[in-house]
Amino acid sequence: MNSPPDAAYAEVRDTDPDTLDSGELDTYLRRVAELRAWCDARQVRATRRQRALAAEGRATDPRHSLASHGRQSSKEAAAATERERVCTTMPGFEDALTDGVVSAGHVDAVANATKNLSEGEQAEFAGRADDLVADAGRQGVDAFARNCRELARGIRAHHNARSDVDELEQQRQQSTITRWVDRQTGMHKTLIECDPITDRQIWAGIQRERGKLRNRCRQNGTKPSWERLTVDALVEAVSGPTGGSRGSLVVHVDLATLTEGRHTETLSETDSGVAVPVETMRRVACDADIIPVVLDGEGVVLDHGRAKRLATAEQRTAIEAMQATCSHPDCTVTIDDCRIHHLRPWHRGGRTDLADLAPVCEPHHHLVHEGGWTLTMTPDRVATWTRPDGEMHWTGTVNDRRVSALAS
Repeated sequence: MNSPPDAAYAEVRDTDPDTLDSGELDTYLRRVAELRAWCDARQVRATRRQRALAAEGRATDPRHSLASHGRQSSKEAAAATERERVCTTMPGFEDALTDGVVSAGHVDAVANATKNLSEGEQAEFAGRADDLVADAGRQGVDAFARNCRELARGIRAHHNARSDVDELEQQRQQSTITRWVDRQTGMHKTLIECDPITDRQIWAGIQRERGKLRNRCRQNGTKPSWERLTVDALVEAVSGPTGGSRGSLVVHVDLATLTEGRHTETLSETDSGVAVPVETMRRVACDADIIPVVLDGEGVVLDHGRAKRLATAEQRTAIEAMQATCSHPDCTVTIDDCRIHHLRPWHRGGRTDLADLAPVCEPHHHLVHEGGWTLTMTPDRVATWTRPDGEMHWTGTVNDRRVSALAS
């Protein structure tokens, strides 16, 4: 397509969004997205031309031009140049961007996943371009980005058996803690940058203490915000009676990977969905308590009916084996920061059974309780979100532990 999507442009130009209902707004936003994608595709072509002119000494670097004349930040300009690299290597993405089938975010996901790959690894990644473009057209940016990272990790492991381990060791060496005071607000800030294994141990300790504090608050009738509760839990974790003890590390791994190593459908990630090198996982397993979780199987008692008000630790572990994030389709909040929500309120006869429990973040928890939205879920984790006006907003599986087809 060499000309603008005229129909989309005319609809956006001639429509007043202030007069639209929900369904009409959805259509309107799709038209806006088509126009934005078309403009991003034109910017790709302009960046490519700028790069060619710069190589001949007839223009400045594309990033300078994008920042100066494209009115972009240095970070946005750098992203745009990487976007051009992807489209030049995989022209199908440029065509899909021009046609509004994918967004710049999808192209950026490819750029981010491949920027640290070797030339040979990037070539192998590009060999999957047709499948990637098709997946990008069906998936949101967050899900597609995760699949791209998994594909890149699998390719890197194929070329270098120690690549994941080396990456983790590099992250360990680069871990830092920075403290400073915001002079305007007086708030003290602490930034911790660490590898995924250390992060999971930190947050396991915070989760443990947060659960204790929540029970204590219920008993004394107080109701602090989730953020305040998390801060207090962090303080308890480092300075309370159990301070200094290391939290549990929960990693989900399939049996074949644990016993035989990486394969085409390997699953090896923390409970919040962060990938863990297979060799690290197997080393940790040597000294770990391994709890097999067979969904719909027998073993640990997962259903408690009306006997218990809150989800048990075993139930949360089982839910984490299926979901890494909030149950809302547009939410990427990890299960760490989610409440375990009764699909049918407990005070209205709901049961504390696995099929009646779902993780939701704080904002979406309020959306259900105070906002009038309805969340239902089948035993096989197909969720349905319904708006207060009774219209279905979304339905689909929330079992995001399934191995992506891109990783095969």
